[in-house]
Amino acid sequence: MQPVKPTQPTDAPAATDAQTLDAIASQLLDLVTKMESLVPDFEPHDKREIARVAAGAKFAHELIAATVTMVTSVPSAPQDLFNVAAAQEALQFRDQLRPIAQRLAAFAQGLEFTINTKLSASGEDALQTHHWGKRAVKGPNGAALQPYVDEMSRVVNRAINRSKKPKSEPPTPSPVPQGGKTLMAIMPQRPAEDSAADADTDDGAELPESYYKAAEDEE
Repeated sequence: MQPVKPTQPTDAPAATDAQTLDAIASQLLDLVTKMESLVPDFEPHDKREIARVAAGAKFAHELIAATVTMVTSVPSAPQDLFNVAAAQEALQFRDQLRPIAQRLAAFAQGLEFTINTKLSASGEDALQTHHWGKRAVKGPNGAALQPYVDEMSRVVNRAINRSKKPKSEPPTPSPVPQGGKTLMAIMPQRPAEDSAADADTDDGAELPESYYKAAEDEE
């Protein structure tokens, strides 16, 4: 009876050749460049200005409409202090282009996840190969494998060290005067249900898991 040859899994995605990937990347880059040129007064992200811009935009969403109403309704309001036309354009800019920005952000997240998914699959195989190599160096071909396994081990150790967060030293407690009590001993203990209630009243809005799923729900 002849041994049965193992079959390759059929659910694995077909590999994309480098030339096709290069063409795809070039097309995507051209599309991004075109989109940037289509946006009037497009401003690249500037970390030096992000705090100032965010502070002004924080009040703009609702304050602009109220200010437009006041300036256009009250004759005594200074007409040279607030540009009504520019404010109305800013609101239209937001309403028309912010959905595009949200869709592009979802695309960027999906693209990054797709890249990491492919890297993860090969990364797991590389770890398995590394484990095999650490055992194989003890065999007859160990001398030939040793430098390659050593390099793989250095790469693995660097990745592990990058993922570790430095442990912070616990604060040193202040000395308690003789016969005195600490602040925690003086303060009354809060009931456990009060702490749970505070956790439930967090004002952060729950975001959808996927922008595409949220769009489907709205339809």
